[in-house]
Amino acid sequence: MKKFAYAGVAVLCLGGSIHLMAEPFRVLWRGTGGWGDKNAYCALYDPKTVETISGTVVSIDNITPMPGMRPGVELQLKTSKSIIPIHLGPLWYLENQDIDLKPNDSVEVTGSRIFCVNQDVIMANEVRHGDKTIRLRDPKGHPLWVVVNP
Repeated sequence: MKKFAYAGVAVLCLGGSIHLMAEPFRVLWRGTGGWGDKNAYCALYDPKTVETISGTVVSIDNITPMPGMRPGVELQLKTSKSIIPIHLGPLWYLENQDIDLKPNDSVEVTGSRIFCVNQDVIMANEVRHGDKTIRLRDPKGHPLWVVVNP
């Protein structure tokens, strides 16, 4: 009796596996979560205000730069003059980058100084830490996580 039960379970498992293999792979597209090239936040980028600053990472925080956006990542960077927020980009993009930043790391940031939600921030193009560089935007400020159709 047990042999028939095991055989039945095996047939059910095999049948389920065949069904899964026959299903096409599906991707659930969700957009950029407000981090797209044409949204109000990205429109704040100004190539005329690009600068490079160096400093020490004070903290790394999740942020929502504007209402309705999905979470992003911000560094609080201590420079010789002040502490300035550095907006890197969407959390979902940064989680897949090959760079490990933590408090007390020395970094160099290039980006556009903008005014966002009542404060000066730098919208980063790239962040350099040691021999690693994470590129986030092109020189015009277009986010590298957005695929642009020609």
